[in-house]
Amino acid sequence: MDKRTVASAHDRIDQLSAQVIAMKTEMDIQFRELFNRTKRLETILIACSAAIIALAAQVSHGWMMWIHSPL
Repeated sequence: MDKRTVASAHDRIDQLSAQVIAMKTEMDIQFRELFNRTKRLETILIACSAAIIALAAQVSHGWMMWIHSPL
């Protein structure tokens, strides 16, 4: 059976501390990757929205020109 002493408790705490630091580092890396993906998706959505608005304006302008043209 494992003998529980103050020294062994300190060793376990040090080991847990190292594990917590490793987990925090991994979470930080994953958060940065997620943030970058979100920014990339946001950029794509803004570009798509701008393209849709430009196409709609162009179609609307063409439609208005067709309506007002003399026959």
